[in-house]
Amino acid sequence: MVTGQPGSGKTTAVKRMIDLLQQNGVYCKGFFTEEVVDKSGSRVGFDIVTVPERKRAILSRKEGIRSKYKTGQYYVDVPSFEALALPSLSAPETTIHERVVYVLDEIGRMELHSVLFQELVKRMTNQNLRLVGAVTAPRYGHRVPFCDEISSLDNVKVYNLTKKTRDEVVENILKSIESHWLGLTN
Repeated sequence: MVTGQPGSGKTTAVKRMIDLLQQNGVYCKGFFTEEVVDKSGSRVGFDIVTVPERKRAILSRKEGIRSKYKTGQYYVDVPSFEALALPSLSAPETTIHERVVYVLDEIGRMELHSVLFQELVKRMTNQNLRLVGAVTAPRYGHRVPFCDEISSLDNVKVYNLTKKTRDEVVENILKSIESHWLGLTN
């Protein structure tokens, strides 16, 4: 898992991990988040995108959706998120894929409005599945207890990204994946 402040490169790091794994025949399954920007380049929300299918659904918007769930200036569409994200994290339908890596980008404030998602993340971490993804970092001193709980698990390794260190950290993560999960050595 990677963590860091907004703009630190968490999703970019997760996408690079997915690419490396898929290039080496590993079946990746789950979702990542993408910014949605308007014609002027201003962020208006976030979508989730499934792996490997690349199906897309609304996670949040500043305007245009009705929701009782809000994170910052974004209204979170929990039903839309659950309808796409939860099935994307189910076990593969066939046993062809012996090596499966589940993608969770991100275990964050918006996604955690879904109690079903929280329960699924807990089950997945308890099962010792191979997971890659991002977990929300404390922001302005505000901690997210669920994220702290997941980050503190013995079987979860968390790498902190900053704009200055992200390239080096991501390269170290990729080398670790190559060594430990893919059995590749340089």
